[in-house]
Amino acid sequence: MRPPPFQPQQQRRLQQLLWVLLAVFGLLVLMNLSSGRMRSAGLEGLVMLALALALHWNRREQAARAVGLTVSTLMVGLFALMLNNQGLYDEAPMAFPALLLFTGLFGFRRMFWALVASMLVVVALLFHLHQLDVFHSAPVVPMDWRRPFVIGLIVLVTGLFAWLLTSDLAQAMRQLESEKRALEESHARIEVLAQRDSLTGLPNRALARDRLGTLLRQAHRNGCMVAVMFLDLDNFKTINDSLGHAAGDDLLCQVAAKLRACVRETDTVARVSGDEFLILLGDLQDEDAIVAVVAKVTHLLGRAFVLDGIEVLVTASLGIAVAPRDGAEGDVLLKNADMAMYQAKDSGRNTFCFFDASMNESVVEHLHIASGLRAALSQGELQLHYQPQFDLRSGRILGAEALLRWKHPELGMIPPGKFIPVAERSGLINEVGAWVLQQACREAQAWRGQGLGALNVAVNVSPLQFRRDDIEREVAKALAASGLSADALELELTESLLVADARNIGDVLQRLSAQGVRISIDDFGTGYSNLGYLRRFAVHRLKIDQSFVRRMRANAHDEGLVRAIIEMAHCLDLQTVAEGVEDVETLDRLHAFGCEIGQGFHWSPALPAEAFVAFVRERQVEVG
Repeated sequence: MRPPPFQPQQQRRLQQLLWVLLAVFGLLVLMNLSSGRMRSAGLEGLVMLALALALHWNRREQAARAVGLTVSTLMVGLFALMLNNQGLYDEAPMAFPALLLFTGLFGFRRMFWALVASMLVVVALLFHLHQLDVFHSAPVVPMDWRRPFVIGLIVLVTGLFAWLLTSDLAQAMRQLESEKRALEESHARIEVLAQRDSLTGLPNRALARDRLGTLLRQAHRNGCMVAVMFLDLDNFKTINDSLGHAAGDDLLCQVAAKLRACVRETDTVARVSGDEFLILLGDLQDEDAIVAVVAKVTHLLGRAFVLDGIEVLVTASLGIAVAPRDGAEGDVLLKNADMAMYQAKDSGRNTFCFFDASMNESVVEHLHIASGLRAALSQGELQLHYQPQFDLRSGRILGAEALLRWKHPELGMIPPGKFIPVAERSGLINEVGAWVLQQACREAQAWRGQGLGALNVAVNVSPLQFRRDDIEREVAKALAASGLSADALELELTESLLVADARNIGDVLQRLSAQGVRISIDDFGTGYSNLGYLRRFAVHRLKIDQSFVRRMRANAHDEGLVRAIIEMAHCLDLQTVAEGVEDVETLDRLHAFGCEIGQGFHWSPALPAEAFVAFVRERQVEVG
């Protein structure tokens, strides 16, 4: 077994001890020379030569050879001195402990036990020689100053070895203690990284789940309630994108500080994702305490945050689940609180919502509809119905609005108000919208081939389709595939889309209008109704929302509003389309106000494609 490599500190220590040994044996040589003990002086001189060679090897990075030479030289030298003098009565055996210390400090295990065995053999051999009277039972040498001097040197050297050994052990212990502290600090840092959010210092999702489990166990024993609150910042992405990620991080840290100020020390505030926080409230007696925390959170977040010198207002949507009413397990409560938070967002944001069982049913229904909608696209379950649009002056059919219908094989007809929001939330609206656009253009071109004349088709476009920046490509693709001219296609948009992204939408509408595609604003009057932005867009028609049209006869305010919309549209050289015309009286008033186009049950509901063709043929015969 090879000895372990020597460290620089060990080599320095070995060099110090070799110098000490050389000095000690030098004194012994001088003392014996002065006493006329030439043989002892000669032996000690040989030992000095060997120690000098060991010192040379140590300087040349051969410390292991130096130790081996030193140990063997000292052992042989001590044995020779004992043989030359008084055997076991000599002072030399007193140096055995020092030699053992030296070997234990610098040697290795095999060398140490070999030395112990050698010492036992030497003692036994000397004892045997004493029995044989080899030393002639010489009387003890008279006591003089040399004997205590030698004994004193041996004691000093042994003490030096012991002191060096204990000091090295103490240093090793201090180093171990320092490494232990560093290891503990490293473990603490690892624990922080594993259980804490690095940005805010709040507990992360893993630690929050663990604490929630503890709160639930305590609540089960004490009969109390536990509240789980999911909080999501409204429109955080807008702040992050407009002011930069550094400002976004600053905002998250400020929100974290305010949330901590809203709860007790025994409660938990955690950051579980980008702008989503989790609040855990335990030991609650009633829901009033939860509402109080919500009010406090809303109040504190309602104050402006200063980011890069700019005051920013932040709102949040909160979803709340309460144990044991909404579940007794942590995962169930987290899921239910998350569901309630999304319900709060759907309710207009900047509000809170408690979980109820209907939300879970709604989610299941959402998933069922989303999966069925994917199949509906490939299996031909989607249909387009067409509601005729009439020229109010001549009574002639100008075209139709394409309305999407879904005939589910098990659930029957599913209304658009139920599956269109699901399509928008699940990302399917782009595929569905592209299919509607292509189908409507294809059937509008077919009407021309069937001799129905140059009928226009109006298609509703979701805001999400515009935000993907591929609406122009989809329109061009649908027109090219069907052969329909661009001026026969009308795209219906909502007011909110125009206001939300005016610059980009304006450019797109301008390019579409330049190709001949007509643009109309659907449900006009229910949104911003701002004429200023209408001037900036390539808009051709305003569609008056049917809720106003239907109440015209019963409500003078709604009638005045409809009339005002028509007059404003004319001032901007826009046509108006009245939706929801259901009787002759309403039709007459719209005609009197100057409305150009109408659609509604007064003429016909939305019809399947074949029924629409039949209706147009019949109407054309009547008018003709």
